[in-house]
Amino acid sequence: MSTTETHPPASRSALRRLAGAVRWSFAFDLYDVFIREVLTSDAKFHPPEGYAFRFGTPEDLERCTPYHTELGERDRNHGQLRLDVGHRLVVGLADQLPVFTMWINPRNLNVPGELKRRLEETQVFIYKAFTSPDHRGRKLYQAGMAFVLADLVATGGTELVGYAHLQKRASRGGLARLGFSSCGTYRVLGFRSLRRVLVSRQLHSKFPEAVPRSHRNWT
Repeated sequence: MSTTETHPPASRSALRRLAGAVRWSFAFDLYDVFIREVLTSDAKFHPPEGYAFRFGTPEDLERCTPYHTELGERDRNHGQLRLDVGHRLVVGLADQLPVFTMWINPRNLNVPGELKRRLEETQVFIYKAFTSPDHRGRKLYQAGMAFVLADLVATGGTELVGYAHLQKRASRGGLARLGFSSCGTYRVLGFRSLRRVLVSRQLHSKFPEAVPRSHRNWT
């Protein structure tokens, strides 16, 4: 006795694709926001042997390549706009080649599409750090943060702010080794086009002022 298929094979395949799309578009992510108090001992910065660190110029930005810094032409154009509105670029160089980059936002703790909170004047937020695949394992991420801390000592800064996904062990490890500690969490729930961000009480207490989005969502 034969049975009747409820869904033809093509329909079953379409349903599987739909289920996969729904699964991958749904977000359930947890992030920690980390903070590090600036200490007088942070004034001494020593780059890893063979590397130099500095705040990047527009010319440095133009020399960044997708392989070593993850910055293609479009990213470099956006980077120039960031520099124009006061963001800063930290560059780590090996033989004058940019092999590490990290951005600094002086006004907002801003994770585009998720969280945007006002910083105090003496705080800065670090974001979009990237190390060349050829130079990983040499603590350039930690060196970049130490470089920023040394600058904050010189300019009267009090706190360095960063964030990391719960599963980003490398980033979290680098933050922990430099004495960062969590000042709260936020969760992202929902679908790509309809998401809700839940901020912990601890994080809201530390950064109480939510900032409206602008057409440049990274400012």
